[in-house]
Order: sequence, then structure tokens, then C-alpha cells
Amino acid sequence: MMRRIVVLLAAAAAVLAVVVAGRIPVEEPGEAPVTVAEVTPAVQPIACPGPVEIPVGDIDSGDPDLGSGSEDRSYDVAGEGTDPVGAGFRADGDAAASVERIGTGDVAGLAAASCLAPVRDQWLVGGSTALGASARLVLTNPSDASSEATVTLYGGLGELEEHAVLSIAPGGQQDVLLEAVAAEVPALAVRVVATGAGVVAQLQDSRLDGFQAAGTDWVSRGASLATSLVVPGVGVSGDATATLRLLAPEGATAHLTLAGDDGAVEWGGVSALSLEPGVVTEVPVPAIASGAVQIEADAPVVAGAVLTVPRAVTDGPAGASAADLAWTPAQAVGDGAARTLMIGEHVTAIAVHAAQAGEVAFTDASGEVVASATMRAGSTRTLAVDLPAGTVVTGPAGVAWIAVLSDDPGFVATLVPRRTDVESTEVQVGQRPYVRDGS
Repeated sequence: MMRRIVVLLAAAAAVLAVVVAGRIPVEEPGEAPVTVAEVTPAVQPIACPGPVEIPVGDIDSGDPDLGSGSEDRSYDVAGEGTDPVGAGFRADGDAAASVERIGTGDVAGLAAASCLAPVRDQWLVGGSTALGASARLVLTNPSDASSEATVTLYGGLGELEEHAVLSIAPGGQQDVLLEAVAAEVPALAVRVVATGAGVVAQLQDSRLDGFQAAGTDWVSRGASLATSLVVPGVGVSGDATATLRLLAPEGATAHLTLAGDDGAVEWGGVSALSLEPGVVTEVPVPAIASGAVQIEADAPVVAGAVLTVPRAVTDGPAGASAADLAWTPAQAVGDGAARTLMIGEHVTAIAVHAAQAGEVAFTDASGEVVASATMRAGSTRTLAVDLPAGTVVTGPAGVAWIAVLSDDPGFVATLVPRRTDVESTEVQVGQRPYVRDGS
């Protein structure tokens, strides 16, 4: 027994001596070649969220002036090959839209949404969960694969601890009232990160001022995080107001420029706006008949603007007032892409901002020019149009634009164009090296 132990100890000592002497070679991993490739994702169907809902439900009070619902309601869909997806729908082709007009009740106003393709990461800049406001997030999955979405909220104090995680079945839809996730957040920004092919996220922003409707609209995603953005269509008239909302996840210094028909307009106090990391910041926009906000930042930001139009109440108490609102997301600058939308009911104009001087022309599906203007660099224009619902309109590259909707008695909304080209993603592929023992 003692002899066996001695032999084992001797063998162990020999192995240790070899290792110490460095006689077991260890081969350092070499540099593996890397191949860079462009991957083009499959084209996904586009989807719209469906009709707006009354946050408290359709309550009949017995008094037509106090009821939450409305019998004066129309919901129009423009697009081809529309199939139900939850309460919403998906559509064939490059463009589709929904426009809803609600004449009375808690959600009175115009609410319009352009159908969008699903993505895996998107920002919605808009909405509120303050008293009298409701933020209903609708996630639509028009693809054939299931998806799980993580919802992160940001407010005036930064990123909120409260999150929501939702599973959306193929061809399904889920919604959640964000006031049930995080209440009393006056100014929201929402990030939705999804698995699979992604989802289409839309936010129903509905507000009440006492018993009077204060506006309802869909908040759609705009440009992803970027350092150069434009929010078109912020022109106001009368008692209307416009407010810009920004967020820089890592913080930024942003320079804001207000553009009008003749170029830049004086806007004091915004030459170097400091944005704290993750904090939602709001800035009132000066009244200008036709306008757009240009944003230049030293770090990536997301942005959107809301137009609020007050209106008189004809069937309510004396002196009461109501309002409608329209949200417009920021668009990227200089991405070289044309954008397309489908005209819906109540479209009256196209609001456009041109980065470069020259002729700006909008065409229909046949290539016929439906609106045009000669513009200065960095200027805006509002072009009146009278087009039937279902008309597909494409704008030139290098301009930011929206379709403007309006109807009596002071209802407003916007439709936002989308890129119809499929963006490729750069992928790096290489062999992963491993360590060999040299044997």
C-alpha cells in the first residue's frame, strides 16, 4: 500500500514539473476571418390597431350630454386585402389607414392611424396617465410567429420602474391601459421591444376636461433614435397650441429650429436645450401658421409633437369648452428614402418640410402629380388637397411630411407616411476560435 502511494506521488510530481517547465504547449487563438453580409428581412404585412375604445366603457347615464358613448360615430378603413387581427386589421400592399370620427361622448374627435409593418424595437412619444387622461397601448402581431413584448415607460423623472410584458399570438392583438401600470405620469414616452418578427405598437391617447372631451388620437412610432429629426405639421392658428416632446435615453444637448414658409423663425431659449438621461421634456412651440421643428442633437433622441385645438361646446353648460388633439412623430433627416401613405376620409392638406431648395412633388399610384410646390431650403408649406379616400400618395426623398385631417366642429388628426422599402441589416459572420492542447 505504501509503495502504491509513493508511486502516485511521484507521478503527480512529474506532471507538475512538466507544467512548470512549460513543456505542455498552449496554442494562442488566432484571428478568425470575419465576413460582413447584408441580410434583407422578409416583407411583413402591415397592420392598424382598430377603433378607439372608451377607457371607462360605454356608460349610458340617461343624459345624452353626460353619456360616455356616442351614436354619432363612423369608422372608415382604406386599403386592400384587409383581414381582422384582433380588433384591428392587417392589409396587403404598401399602405393602408383607418380614420374614425366620433361626434359626441368621452372620446369625441378624429382619430387616424397609418398601418405599419411590425418591428422589434420602437418608440412612441406621446400620451399621458395623469388625472383625466388614458393611455391605451395596442400591440398587433400580423406575422405568423408569436412575439413577446417588453414595455418600458419614461416620464418627467426618467425611466419608470414599472414595466409590462405581453405575449402576442400569431395574427393576434393585445392591449393594456398604461394608467394601470404607472398612474399620474403627465408626459409619457414608451419603448416596446419585441421578439420574433416584432409587433406594431400604437397608443390611444384620450383625455377629458371634467365632463368634456379634450381629444383622442393615435400615437404612432416615428423615427428611431437619431441625432437629426424633423417634426412637420406643427403650424397652429387661433387658440390652438403645439407642444414638442423629446427624450434622450443617454442624455443630450439639442438645438431646436422652428421653420416656416420663408425659413427659420425666431424661437428664443432653445439654442442649447439640455436633455437629462431618460427624462421626458416638453417645450411649447410658438404659434405659426405653417411650421415644422428641426432637431439637431449631440446624442440620439426621439421626439413627437401634439397639436391641441379647443372648440366651443354647443350642448353643454354655458362657458364650457372642449378640444381635440393630433399627434405627429418625428421623421429622420437625410435617410434618402421616399415615404408613402394612403389618404383617408377628412384629409384636407399635406404639411411638408423641405431640407433642400427646389420643386417638391407628391404623386399618386399612377405617377400623376397631386400636389407640388417650389420651396426654399429649410422651409415649410401647407398644400391643400382634395383626394378620394384610398388614394396612395408618395412624397420625394429628403422631405418630411404628413397628411392633415380636419372636420367640424374643430376636429383634427394626422396620417404619417411610412418607408415602403425593406431596409437591410449588416451582419458580421466569423468562426469562433478555440484553444487546442497541441497534441
